[in-house]
Amino acid sequence: METKRESGIALECVPRHVAVIMDGNRRYGKEKYGSATRGHWDGGKKVIEFWKWCNDEGIHTLTVYAFSTENWNRDAEEVSALMSIFCQYCDEIREEAIKDGLRVRVLTTDGERIPKDARENIERLEEETKHCTNFTLNVCFSYGGRNEIVNACKNIAMDVQAGKMNVDEIGEAAVQNKMLTSHCCDPDIIIRTS
Repeated sequence: METKRESGIALECVPRHVAVIMDGNRRYGKEKYGSATRGHWDGGKKVIEFWKWCNDEGIHTLTVYAFSTENWNRDAEEVSALMSIFCQYCDEIREEAIKDGLRVRVLTTDGERIPKDARENIERLEEETKHCTNFTLNVCFSYGGRNEIVNACKNIAMDVQAGKMNVDEIGEAAVQNKMLTSHCCDPDIIIRTS
């Protein structure tokens, strides 16, 4: 008998890695509540619900693009609210993650801009879930895709300069090994909410 998930998808067809670009929470909050912040709160709740669904479905990794480096250009009040929301969700996510055996990794290309309280929450979240192996949640926070590629290239250049790598060894595998997602396979599905 073939195993199926709630979705009705056969187990062997379930993607291993799903990525979600969180987009539209501010717009949704303004339309539904007259408050962008409320939309961000709802978006955070949906992340938790979706990771649980993914885990139940047999998906191994969920990557959530939660806060891009471009988001720092938003109004200071909104950025402050987003940092506050993130810190509060870190506590909830940590408790649920430990209970569910979920490892949380926060991927950032511009960590210096993250406020101290948020950095402390990130460190605690990662540290207290690093032993978990049932599922991986990657949270891209203060993250930029182009920044990640630039950082990977710089790391490769430093390895070549230090004699750890030969120029002829540079290829896709070398770049992948320097990416923040080197610990997981590429996403099978990318969803952009709106």
